[in-house]
Amino acid sequence: MSRTLPRLALRVGEDVVGTPPHRATPRAVAVLSTVHGGTTFTWEEWQLLGHDGSDVWVEYDHDTRDVTLLHPTEAWPPVVDLSGLHTGRTLDLRLDGRQHSLVVRERGTGRVEHVEGQFAEPFVVGQQVEYVDLSAHGTVVSIERTTGPLGPVTAVYRGRRIDAAEQRRLFGRRVAPASLRGGRFLAFGFVGLVLLGFFTSCAARADSDDGSCTPRTVETVAPSGEVTTTEQSGKRARRSVYGGGGGGLGK
Repeated sequence: MSRTLPRLALRVGEDVVGTPPHRATPRAVAVLSTVHGGTTFTWEEWQLLGHDGSDVWVEYDHDTRDVTLLHPTEAWPPVVDLSGLHTGRTLDLRLDGRQHSLVVRERGTGRVEHVEGQFAEPFVVGQQVEYVDLSAHGTVVSIERTTGPLGPVTAVYRGRRIDAAEQRRLFGRRVAPASLRGGRFLAFGFVGLVLLGFFTSCAARADSDDGSCTPRTVETVAPSGEVTTTEQSGKRARRSVYGGGGGGLGK
């Protein structure tokens, strides 16, 4: 699957109905990327309109597979300059009337790679987005700074990670793709059975002087869509597997 396309099981314009009174409509989605240490990480941001008029954001990190539910919030003091928010710094903010002592987990700049629908604040492909991610005691805060037709805009979002059960409660279904862990386990187990049968066959041929085994390559597709390539011979098997990294509304 392309890293620049949305992966959540949501569609722009579709009504998603969870356990009453949860009901919303995705109005837009953007996929963004950032580079750390020479590696590109991607994530997607969905803006949903709640049927009660609320503004809801859902972020999905393609690398950590975290799903985060966020709402715009008022911060005091206002956050205007992000340049001093270095990783590890503690920032005291009052959010929705409650005081929080937050730690900066990540700061960077993302690039908008893909857009569907219409955001309240326009996102366009190629646009740069500064972001800072903070957290403390289960609270996740994301600060984003974009520059549009009216100049720079800084937005603060507050939320929490949500698991599969919470996704079903809010949206009526799990929206995140299944974890790769099970897919990898199943793929490796299947490959193991293939190799066992192959080596048993090779041993039987060797005992019967039926010639040597011919090297071949097998590609196994896991339930997640991951392709595992196995090069087989009578002596060894070499397996190459893609492994992602971590990254992080604003990431």
